[in-house]
Amino acid sequence: MSKTKAGIILSAALLIGNIFQFFQSIIVVYFFAPDILVSYRFGVLLVSFFPLATLGMIDSIFYFISGRYEKDAGNYVGNTLIICTIISLFILLIFHLILKPYVLIYTDMAPYLNEVSAYVYIGSFIFINLTAHNALVGYNQVTIASQVRVFQIGIRFIAIASTLYFGIIQSIHAFILLIVFLEIGQTFLYVLVLLRKKLLSFHFKDINRKAQLNYSFVLGITRFVPFLSVNIDKIMIVMLMGTSSFAIFSVAAVELPLAGIVISVFGSVLFSTYVKYVEAHDYQNIIKIWHKSSIRGMIINVPAGVCIFFYSDVLFRLIIPEDYYEGHQVFGIYALLLLLRFNDSDVLAKVLNQNAIILKASTLGLITNIIGTYVFIKLFGLWGAALATLCGLVVAWLYYLRAYARLLESRVSHIFPWKPYAILMGISVTFFGISKMMIHHIGISIVLVILGGVTYIYYVFTILDQTERDYILTRLKRL
Repeated sequence: MSKTKAGIILSAALLIGNIFQFFQSIIVVYFFAPDILVSYRFGVLLVSFFPLATLGMIDSIFYFISGRYEKDAGNYVGNTLIICTIISLFILLIFHLILKPYVLIYTDMAPYLNEVSAYVYIGSFIFINLTAHNALVGYNQVTIASQVRVFQIGIRFIAIASTLYFGIIQSIHAFILLIVFLEIGQTFLYVLVLLRKKLLSFHFKDINRKAQLNYSFVLGITRFVPFLSVNIDKIMIVMLMGTSSFAIFSVAAVELPLAGIVISVFGSVLFSTYVKYVEAHDYQNIIKIWHKSSIRGMIINVPAGVCIFFYSDVLFRLIIPEDYYEGHQVFGIYALLLLLRFNDSDVLAKVLNQNAIILKASTLGLITNIIGTYVFIKLFGLWGAALATLCGLVVAWLYYLRAYARLLESRVSHIFPWKPYAILMGISVTFFGISKMMIHHIGISIVLVILGGVTYIYYVFTILDQTERDYILTRLKRL
């Protein structure tokens, strides 16, 4: 399967899945007020730390089923699953024997520990599911990976929506238990698919375990700081503003589904291609792919981020209960993260085996985020934490570009398409900004949006490759 086709399939699957998850979150907030939902949100936050304990094993799977390791891909997948399972069991013991009775009982989580305890079991199955998904995508089994993802998320959406709507589930504890069982079902499904595709084996004598552990360890260490940088705002909200504000913030602090799609597609589908060029020391083709991917990501994410930013209050009024309206500014600021989510910032560090870049970039971002969160919460309240997160990501992105330019023996201006970025941004800000100012004159506002859309589409058409323009024109003629 070509990389383009694989990217389209994975993009479609991720879009469908993220749309399900987005509306699932909206449904949940209609049935649980902030002071009740906080236990579920604490569980989500705590479990999100769990993959860090695998020390990069899950992310390493892309590298160890590509290039010279491809012939033993199934064994590397099996090795990863066994190690992750052992780690997950160890985490459960630590949680129940140490964290829960001696640490968390003295934190803001104390009133919600029964619900949080139920949720932590999800972490054990997340390890397996992430590994399986990465293995299938990295091994060019994108179609089956996408089908499994869409099927599972669709079943989850139907189960959650129906049980809440018909009153089968009325407590947050029962809701969390339902998610646990759904995650277990997904795990069994993934294992069956891996076996059917002959991508799961346990003959380890021919694999280089030491190489995988060394690669994973460095990658795992570098993963902690980026995670902390992204989630420090939620932690500081609890400390500075309380649990109800945390619940509102965690509901609002979400990115448009498009963000994760672009990152996942460009980072996973193209990973093996990057590895091939790295092994051949072909830096020019690496830059070419990175540059082209960045432009394609910008085309989608820049206008989406700008639009959500300007219309965040309107969207919150339409789809979110009034109890959560305070979070609309947070939602708007987080939409601006899309302006940086047009490519996978980590992928070149991974394929070049320079994972220290991730650590350095994220450390700079974390320091910026911590200082910014403390200052901005004092100045602006809830949405100040989101602003600090945005500032931290900007600093990290600038470091990534500088580091990649040096490693690829190029210039930042050669790697990053500044001109298209500035023009796409200018068009989006101009037309969405003015249309929002004229929102009380609905006719004028709609005309401005349409005019901006036409201008944007025309410019996008001019920066596509000739083959892409020909394809679009051919398709239009057939309509």
